[in-house]
Amino acid sequence: MTKESIAVSLDQVSLPDKVRVDLNDFVAQLLDFYKGDLLSVILFGSAVTGDFVEKSSDINMLVIYSDLNIANLNTVAGFAKKWFSKRSFAPRFISKRNLTSSAPYFPIDMLEMKDAYVVLYGEDLLKDIVVDPKKLHGQLAYEIKAMRMRIKQQFWSSTGDVVRIKRILLERFTSIIHLSRSLLFLKKKATPVAHRKVMETACAEFGISKEFVEMMFNLKNDKVRLDGQKAVQAFTDMMDVIRIIDKNVDEVVL
Repeated sequence: MTKESIAVSLDQVSLPDKVRVDLNDFVAQLLDFYKGDLLSVILFGSAVTGDFVEKSSDINMLVIYSDLNIANLNTVAGFAKKWFSKRSFAPRFISKRNLTSSAPYFPIDMLEMKDAYVVLYGEDLLKDIVVDPKKLHGQLAYEIKAMRMRIKQQFWSSTGDVVRIKRILLERFTSIIHLSRSLLFLKKKATPVAHRKVMETACAEFGISKEFVEMMFNLKNDKVRLDGQKAVQAFTDMMDVIRIIDKNVDEVVL
């Protein structure tokens, strides 16, 4: 695949011009670096769903090989260091065999990838992966209950550190978006891919606070400043949202 053909694939996604140029160059160099061992490069995540924020979003990719070993990863270290210092590329390197054997155990990730991705090079190795609702429910139940157990601990450990509080809130909110989408899928509701649409639907279906969701999107986009009082309220509201999702997960009947 040529650099020009990668650019054609990138026409399917909405990204800033600088990001598009860097991504095109990155994939072209990746192909040249790995040559015959490379089977597929797949773009997914916020770069595809339309939720990309240049200052904070990673550029997520699956980089799939016929075989991948430690020697390969060691060799790529210099190449990776160069690009990571320039742009937040987050490629997941995996062999085809490992992808096939691991996919059933990561149904939330697979659901997110399968519903919004662009093949930049090679084979479409996601199209035949099937998401098992029972395994999805199991992982969803574990993730939301683990979050519910840890959120208060995270609040206590970060009290007074506004920067850390903001990071925790945004990380947990991103997880909530993905978990909400999986829950909508299990309840056979509309499952949009854009994050705002996901949370608008979750608010309507599960009774999640619209005000909290809007505040979190504003926080993500640096449209609101977080002080001590707002941080406490945000954590309180987030605990309520986690509890609501947990309750709905327990009510799922498969």
